[in-house]
Amino acid sequence: MAKILVKFTPEPEVAFFSRNAPVATTAASITRTISYRKNIRDLTSDELNALREAFTKLYNLSSGDDRSYQYIAGIHGFPSPVYCAHGNPLFAVWHRPYILILEKSLQEQVPGVTLPYWDWTSQISQQEGMPTAYTDPAPNPLLKARIEFQDRETFRQPGAPSSLRTLALQVQRAQQENRTYTRYSAALETPHNGLHVWVGGTMGQVPHAAYDPIFWAHHCNVDRLFAEWQAQHPNIIPTNEFYEGRSIWETSLAPFGVSTQDIWDIRALGYEYLTAETSVKATAKFAAAPAARFSLAAVEPNFEKAELEFQNLLHPKDSFEVRVFLNQPDADANTPTEGNDHYADSLFFFGHGECPGEAGHCDPRRGRIDQFDVRRPSHVTPFTTYADVTEAMRKVAGAGEVTVKLVAVDAKGNAVANPGTDFDAIALVTS
Repeated sequence: MAKILVKFTPEPEVAFFSRNAPVATTAASITRTISYRKNIRDLTSDELNALREAFTKLYNLSSGDDRSYQYIAGIHGFPSPVYCAHGNPLFAVWHRPYILILEKSLQEQVPGVTLPYWDWTSQISQQEGMPTAYTDPAPNPLLKARIEFQDRETFRQPGAPSSLRTLALQVQRAQQENRTYTRYSAALETPHNGLHVWVGGTMGQVPHAAYDPIFWAHHCNVDRLFAEWQAQHPNIIPTNEFYEGRSIWETSLAPFGVSTQDIWDIRALGYEYLTAETSVKATAKFAAAPAARFSLAAVEPNFEKAELEFQNLLHPKDSFEVRVFLNQPDADANTPTEGNDHYADSLFFFGHGECPGEAGHCDPRRGRIDQFDVRRPSHVTPFTTYADVTEAMRKVAGAGEVTVKLVAVDAKGNAVANPGTDFDAIALVTS
């Protein structure tokens, strides 16, 4: 599954989907900030520079500092004790908190940085091999790192890019595992091992692999695949699966002080995976400009389904239709939908009307006042919905990029310039 997200950040004085009134916030509101891990090939130059700066700062911390690169890399293997979980059912779950502690140390050095993932199953990897972010010559902190306790540097001996196709097929089979988590973890570990072998050098040795900077991009991809499998199989939870006589669900993952159940939900850990993220600015007119623009470089050509995911939509007061057009930036209320290859789908919104309660009753961001608040959430709590754009996407898939134009109309087909709703982001999801 590929997921490309466009964050929606309108200018303060105008809004593409305009709220009728500002949303009040209070200190009692419960909020959670989510970080987004992106494909390394989708990082902007500023994001890549920030990542490299963060790695450099970790390299400069002494090995006695538990935030340092040397200390964290050493947890996986040498110097002893060796904590990593390989060849057993804890493989997938153990590596999740492991890469998270490095990410948190990076963020302490450079706020906002997240670990990127290297999708070594992608067609571009099968053509080009490792991303240039990790192969650019020095000075490049992602090219290699020191192994201080052995007084040497990491190195690589990669195989032919085309041989990554075998690993991609193994991943495809693993993602279809629908029996138990234990079977899935074993199925995923095989191509994971294959990638270590493919990179070779330091990455080909368990005791030293984590010292190579590309280890973290590799394991971010493994964790991304694990998260996708969880989303596809939400009912498979290892509550009744055991390893060495202990419940996998309740097993403590040393040395992190957390159990499998503690790290099962990545959103609860504060992050998600994205394929691309692009900021776009809104205009004062609803239909004046495309709402989003996606590069299709990361979208596999033989997808079965394509959807636009509208995240955290606010419920409008009025009812209306939103027509979705792809690669037709001049579409408006008069643009035909029948016989038009650019028309993708329509979303219909059932307005909730005027608020019947007192001040704050219809606040969509109204949160719980404390952990014991068992009241129902607001009836206008933001929601996520989808537009099926499969057929329209197939017709524009060779275009390199796709723009999304949203046109709001009332029941009679008249343009609605200000439909009175808003959303946080649009994601293009293919599977």
